[in-house]
Amino acid sequence: MVSGEWRDFPATEFAIRSRRVIRVLQLIEENAEFEARRGVDGLSRALGEQFTLETRTIGRGGDYRDVATAAATIRRNGAAYDIVHAWGGCALAAATLGPQPATVFSPAVETRRRTIGWVRAVLSYRDVQVICPTATLRRRLVERGVPIERCHLIRPGVEFGRINRRKDPALRARLRLSDDDHVLLAPGETTLAANHDSSLWAATVLHVADPKYKLLTWGRGPSIGRFRRFTTGLGALIAARQAEAELGRTIEFEGLLSAADTVLINATGAVATLPIAMCMAAALPIVSFTSYTVGELLQHGHNALMVGSNNPKLVAQRVLELRADSGLQWRIADMARTEAYEYFAFTRFVNQFRMVYKQLAAGEKVSVPEDAPGAGARFHSLGGR
Repeated sequence: MVSGEWRDFPATEFAIRSRRVIRVLQLIEENAEFEARRGVDGLSRALGEQFTLETRTIGRGGDYRDVATAAATIRRNGAAYDIVHAWGGCALAAATLGPQPATVFSPAVETRRRTIGWVRAVLSYRDVQVICPTATLRRRLVERGVPIERCHLIRPGVEFGRINRRKDPALRARLRLSDDDHVLLAPGETTLAANHDSSLWAATVLHVADPKYKLLTWGRGPSIGRFRRFTTGLGALIAARQAEAELGRTIEFEGLLSAADTVLINATGAVATLPIAMCMAAALPIVSFTSYTVGELLQHGHNALMVGSNNPKLVAQRVLELRADSGLQWRIADMARTEAYEYFAFTRFVNQFRMVYKQLAAGEKVSVPEDAPGAGARFHSLGGR
């Protein structure tokens, strides 16, 4: 086809527009939670040639020392970007104080009522699309006045190539865990909502009956200092391991999965679902307390064993029930792995954000296609939600 014939090709204008490079600025707080940091990193690596992404951090030690500095910089350089993606409330404040017309907001998992009210006010005068990592958070925002047409669900993405399902005896040895120990992993960062204290109590009950039960935590999070003091207070009653302190170095959360035998979730509030999804992808059997956020992912007898009351003794009893039935262990772990592939595929996460960015850059209405239920979800009460 010669150049003069392009005008007669009906899809030419669309094709040219679709090839335009979309410039995205990602703003994130320096002390942001693990799930947000992993999302920023994943998009930076995987969006493709049609996008250019710059990432800037806000806070002590970051690219901008505070919100005001970030906002002033965006005001000066706003024309250099098509979209600002704000991860967290401080990042949204910086983005909306500047002239940037198109903004994507990814709220933190533990978004408080005051923050929701402020977001609702911002939406009244700025073009902001809210992307929630859980259906629970999305429902909460909509119930408190955020327009549903501007509030979308994109679940975090698990990079399955980074999940090692084989046990790693060398790692267990470095964590002072023997091959005979039964390691209970409390997933994710240590926060008040994650309630690792209760996991420690449940592990203590099991450890007193059988010293081979050990609790493993990552050793990160805003409440890790408090958790360490609580662990010390229990003295010799419990054998607990905080991975990064034991290893003397940083380790990615996926690296801990090959040292665990069972996952113990005692979350009482909103927690990041990415670490739980990673545990599901590793086909680790899960025992969990029932809460709204965790209830999105897990169902009793289907892909986990659940406890209706946050009672450490009941949690310990569920662990014993699970260990006594190898068939049940395999069944719920296999179903969890199947559903992790269906709901938390990294390619789906990237493709959904790629679609949001393209729609915003083209001035179109933002619409994120809902997850379709797969083979494992046929019998799950959540369906394709």
